[in-house]
Amino acid sequence: MPFWIAAAIVAGSAYTANEARKSRVQAEQQQKQALAQQQADAEAMRARFAEQSSIFSRQAGSLEEQSRIAKDQLATAQAALSQNVKSYETGLSQYQQARLEMEQKAKETQAAIDEQRRKAAETEATQLRARTRGGRRMLLSQERLNPELGVTSESLGTGLMIQ
Repeated sequence: MPFWIAAAIVAGSAYTANEARKSRVQAEQQQKQALAQQQADAEAMRARFAEQSSIFSRQAGSLEEQSRIAKDQLATAQAALSQNVKSYETGLSQYQQARLEMEQKAKETQAAIDEQRRKAAETEATQLRARTRGGRRMLLSQERLNPELGVTSESLGTGLMIQ
């Protein structure tokens, strides 16, 4: 019987040692997983900080751009104000200046339209003159409708070459 007791004690201690080893290995794995998770969290945190810093730098650049635009607009407004003051002092209101500018543009546009009408009428008159004075033969060639080009040797006669 003492042999069985000794064997049971040895078997019990071996079982306890095996359980302790399993427990230690499991604790090491949990520590490694926790460490890996901490490293992943740290990398994610660094990435978020880098992203936020780039966003902040873009916002700072945007604010600087807005500041520059506001300065330009202020300068433009001041220039317009000084122009309005000058025009007020000379007696022309902004409305009157705009009206004069619009009248000038209308005159220029009307002149351009008249020029186009004149050119179209001149071309039509030239074609009509060529059709009515040239006889039936003149209608066969489009080149003869434009008298400035003159009559070429290809448009004369039947087109046969005489040798």
